[in-house]
Amino acid sequence: MSEGHGDEPTAPGSWRPTSDRQALMKRAHLLARTRAFFERRGVLEVETPILSAAGVTDPQIESLMTRVLGMPGRFFLSTSPEFPMKRLLAAGSGDIYQLCKVFRDGERGRWHNPEFTLLEWYRLGFDDAALMTEVEALLGELLAPERRLERAERPSYAEAMRRHAGVDPHAASDKPWSPVLRLRLPRVAGVAGAAQAGFSAGGRTLRAVSRRRRARQRLS
Repeated sequence: MSEGHGDEPTAPGSWRPTSDRQALMKRAHLLARTRAFFERRGVLEVETPILSAAGVTDPQIESLMTRVLGMPGRFFLSTSPEFPMKRLLAAGSGDIYQLCKVFRDGERGRWHNPEFTLLEWYRLGFDDAALMTEVEALLGELLAPERRLERAERPSYAEAMRRHAGVDPHAASDKPWSPVLRLRLPRVAGVAGAAQAGFSAGGRTLRAVSRRRRARQRLS
């Protein structure tokens, strides 16, 4: 769950936010219904630190960094509450959820903002099917005032691959893709390289998309 960066001005030099009162009220009601949903199910709301001494280990997610006056080293804004919430789980917290602000660098665009609100929750003893049922129930309840959701499909991994990629994962050979799998991008000082491989909608084309990002030298 995320929302636009409402503190962004409508135009350079303008103090007015982009959200009007009606949007703020809808958001407040959405958050209230989310909390009510989990309270009825006995899931405890928690709050974990946003500032951390270490960044995320996921190579596809970039952290925002800052410094704290009087404290050595750099600190990182949370990209997800996953790690601190799992510490709570390990300590015996039971079922927990959190609605919190998270920050991710390099994700600004039409559908993304570097700062957004995230809902994350953990259920003890749930398998994937039980969690899918709960996700479907939550979305159905939150969207009920606006629209009615049809029952979600639950195809198997193999069925989804056959339908959308035209590949049988249990019978296909990886030999046709070996040139892509061996792809290596040159490392250049100050530049990070990444390669992604993806199937086209028809499943007949495999493309490698290379991406380079300038290394950020913040706070060095």
